[in-house]
Amino acid sequence: MKEVTLQELIDFKKNYCDNFFPKDLSTWSSVVLLECSKDKELMEEVKEYLSIKNENTSAEELDSLMKKLRRKSNKYLKEINDIKTKEEFYEKFTRGLVYYGILESLDELATFSVDLINAIKEKYKANYLEIISNYDRSNLSIDGAKVLSNSEIEEKYANDELLKKYKVLKIWQDKQHGYYQTVIEPILNKMYDYYEKKYHNDFDIHFDSPLMLKKYYELCNSNLLDIDELSKCYLCGMDKELIKLVGGKAYGLAVLNANNIPIPKTYVIPVNRGTNSLKELERLSKDIHYSVRSSADIEDGNTNSFAGMFDSYLNINYDELLKYIQKVDSSKNNNRVQKYIEMNNLNQPNMAVVIQQFLEPEYAGVWIGNDNNSGYLEFVKGNGEKLVSGKTTPEKEIWDKKTSKNGRLKSKEGYIGELLLKYQSIVAKDDKVADFEWMILDNHLIMLQYRPVTSKIKLNEIEDNTEKGTYKGIPASPGKVTAPARFINARYIDKVKDWHEGDILLAWFTDPEWMNILSNSSAIVTAVGGFLCHAAIIARELNIPCVIGIGGNNMKEIWEEEELTVDGDKGTVSKTLKKTKHI
Repeated sequence: MKEVTLQELIDFKKNYCDNFFPKDLSTWSSVVLLECSKDKELMEEVKEYLSIKNENTSAEELDSLMKKLRRKSNKYLKEINDIKTKEEFYEKFTRGLVYYGILESLDELATFSVDLINAIKEKYKANYLEIISNYDRSNLSIDGAKVLSNSEIEEKYANDELLKKYKVLKIWQDKQHGYYQTVIEPILNKMYDYYEKKYHNDFDIHFDSPLMLKKYYELCNSNLLDIDELSKCYLCGMDKELIKLVGGKAYGLAVLNANNIPIPKTYVIPVNRGTNSLKELERLSKDIHYSVRSSADIEDGNTNSFAGMFDSYLNINYDELLKYIQKVDSSKNNNRVQKYIEMNNLNQPNMAVVIQQFLEPEYAGVWIGNDNNSGYLEFVKGNGEKLVSGKTTPEKEIWDKKTSKNGRLKSKEGYIGELLLKYQSIVAKDDKVADFEWMILDNHLIMLQYRPVTSKIKLNEIEDNTEKGTYKGIPASPGKVTAPARFINARYIDKVKDWHEGDILLAWFTDPEWMNILSNSSAIVTAVGGFLCHAAIIARELNIPCVIGIGGNNMKEIWEEEELTVDGDKGTVSKTLKKTKHI
């Protein structure tokens, strides 16, 4: 069988499956996509069946096509009688299932059937229901008994091509019903039982389709997965199930990749596959450098981002890959992760590891969506580690599809803000918005991460509205607090043993290692950083006020204050009369 590329599957789904199967008919479209994803010859063959259109197909041609699909199903079902092994048996059966599924969809629910009914509506207007009803009664199912002579009605509509096609569909509905009950369903049930028993289910995953179950456990038994393989599975109907296998970050990358949004070359070590000895790494090029990134199964979800909690490493050469893979894997046990889990009452994580080609970008940045038409952009020169860690204050842009056209940062494809709004509209579902990490490499926009936004923002919180006599920064998390304040120097963090719950944390920047302090603070103020750095994201998840990037001089003005008022809505920090010392 000739291998199918991801791009070929994307095109096949978009141009054929999506046009033939309605959105709510996922069962049979998944069967077709799964089988065609591994066999290019099959894909080319079924394009003929998926291309059928009501306007250029006669009733005779429709019936002929139905018969052809049934013959194809029978061919493979006859061949399985001579097969001894279960694996070969079910491989042949699923091939026959492709033709059955296309016929099953065509005779009732596919776009062809919908278009045919709409054409009948258009032709007969308000009378179409009466005509359809009479026609149904004169051509009752073989499961019923005729209650009306059909001669008068059939004579009246004998030359109506639309109703002749409708009759073909009705006849084949009956044939399919009996065929499914006597031939297809018994084998499907045995197939599901076989694969459930064959593969140990570590992930408590349930699929209605035995084909999906089979494919999922093929992935489970792999030590190193190409992101293209995961993207194919996503296109075939596997969705959140993939997160339990490859974690939130890898899932987000698979979604981007499946939607033709550029990402680096990426591989994934699934959860619980072990990292002591991975011969599969020999598949990777020895001549390039890599990023090794965490992808826990509870990371980058709809509720908890785990921003900065796990370890990731950039610019790793091939000889050191295994060592840094092990470091990422073991970071699930570090103190800050355990504190975050305790705070949010979460389960212990399972760690997958993402391996990507690393190249130093011209710019890197982050994006957080506000709604479907707007969002917030931050970026720095070089790679994005200093941005997400909060160790520098990035440049910013506010984007609104309706009003904003004055972005500064562009790639060859256009303004970065406009491109990210477009990408957000593609990948974010159910009115959710996107949190992206990205880079510009050789003047092209490349995506590094996608996750749902865990804490939504309001763009007017970010706009500059400085009031006289205040110290202004970026309003990163809403709320207002007046409380004792304390400056923490990162070099002496280990000496802080007496942090008081409810104190305001002042720092040049924060580190995810400080979770014990962050989680017991009433507000956070930093000298540097941006709206989308780890400290800001964690503050929003903790639901405490946060002002980021007030500047070094302003921090020196307030770092000995004993008490401060932090306004996370306005992005301001105000003095009171009390003084303290900083550590």
